[in-house]
Amino acid sequence: METVKCEICGKELPESEAHYYEPGEYHVCPDCWENEFVTCERCGEHITYDEAHKGIHGYLCDCCYDDLFG
Repeated sequence: METVKCEICGKELPESEAHYYEPGEYHVCPDCWENEFVTCERCGEHITYDEAHKGIHGYLCDCCYDDLFG
């Protein structure tokens, strides 16, 4: 079984349990994924809380925020 290390907390876990964050191209454990990432309410893209804009019902990525409010 392939294992990977969470890029946020360093925890080793089976690759099949890790989330893969493509823009940064790294693996994230389920706990860090839940605590550090959100899904854009408009397009469904996964983004970090730091990249997110507060929307009406959740969060928006930069592109969707700019489309709506830019």
